[in-house]
Amino acid sequence: MILLKDGVKYSLYDYASEEELARMVVEHYKDIFGINSLYFDPQTMKTQMGIEARNDGIILVPDKNQWYILEVELAAHSLSRHIIPQIMKFQMAYQQPETKRKITDALYTSVKQDPYKMAKLQTQKIEDIHKCLTEIVETPPTIAIIIDQKTPELDAVCKNLPFKTGTTEFETFTRENTGISVHIHQFAPLYEKPAIPKTLLNILTTLEQIYKKGKSYDEAAKIAAKKLKLDARTIRHDCTTDMGLTSKQFRKLLEHKEKLRTLIIEKFPNYEDAIREALS
Repeated sequence: MILLKDGVKYSLYDYASEEELARMVVEHYKDIFGINSLYFDPQTMKTQMGIEARNDGIILVPDKNQWYILEVELAAHSLSRHIIPQIMKFQMAYQQPETKRKITDALYTSVKQDPYKMAKLQTQKIEDIHKCLTEIVETPPTIAIIIDQKTPELDAVCKNLPFKTGTTEFETFTRENTGISVHIHQFAPLYEKPAIPKTLLNILTTLEQIYKKGKSYDEAAKIAAKKLKLDARTIRHDCTTDMGLTSKQFRKLLEHKEKLRTLIIEKFPNYEDAIREALS
């Protein structure tokens, strides 16, 4: 497969190893699992009989009380001989209360040692972090299988796993005559984007006309109103009063795109992805 961008060719890249693919997946885990997700390093889980199962990482999504066991694979390898035994071992370990306690404690220790993780949980207004982690781990995980190429074997493997699964094909394309230093990733996220609130939609539609179409604020408000079938006064109200700004303050902020973007993200933190995409 070849991608073309502005006349430049990008060719499908062959990963040298699962480790290389895993590094790229971890680099983009928020794009795969959502802006509020947190990545934790791989863990080895052991049953009372000493049987070990090692994953490729754990992904937590606290605002959805959800967690993932990460499995990064290359389609060239035997998925049935690798994934099924691995997950079956994990299931055996997960059934033991001691295993859940150890997972929770390991995650809690990681959070306490990482200022970013701690701040991220605090911004979600989670007061008792250990309790939150305990409740998440008590909920059966989803097995997230990230693979370079989906195959019929993958579907068969997922049907035989004891947990819910989510799969996505993670492809990388490199620029012709340049190599991996200039690349494009292609994959489908494993989360559903939340519906954008009306107020935020009104604001972003207006700003799109300003920053991408070169319209003035007044022109943009009229165009957005017509597009969204609203009164222009509603658009201006959402851009100013609902943002805690006067019309003069909002017009001034339009000259400082980054500051305005930060302010909107603070107002709508659960929609950071959409805001950044609209105001890129």
